[in-house]
Amino acid sequence: MSHFAVYTCNVQNMDYVKRGLLEMGLDYRENVVIEDWYGQKRHAELAVMKDGELLPLGWVRNEKTNELELQADWFKIPFGQKQFTDKISQLHSKYHVLQVCEENRWHVDEDSITVNENGEIEILAVQFA
Repeated sequence: MSHFAVYTCNVQNMDYVKRGLLEMGLDYRENVVIEDWYGQKRHAELAVMKDGELLPLGWVRNEKTNELELQADWFKIPFGQKQFTDKISQLHSKYHVLQVCEENRWHVDEDSITVNENGEIEILAVQFA
């Protein structure tokens, strides 16, 4: 059945999410209304776009907790929930690690970021004394 539902997606920094979406070949729009198959609407602080089309997939602020929640109607989305949430969480973590490295003056060369046979991102950071 098509409807909006809340999904667990461990992200906190929307800048990292934006970079991750772009790396996934997707795009985003900020502060827009997303609509499910039944016409139910939600105000998303960050919504996902694919090929110029706004998808019913975005981060919506919970009015009670003030936390951002991933809400989606997967019936209208051309990829799976687990695939998306796993990948965006992984890329969010990648950009978080890169930011921490930069703040602590560790150098990360773009060529030193690889994906191993298990699909895990590996980052080689070096620091010169």
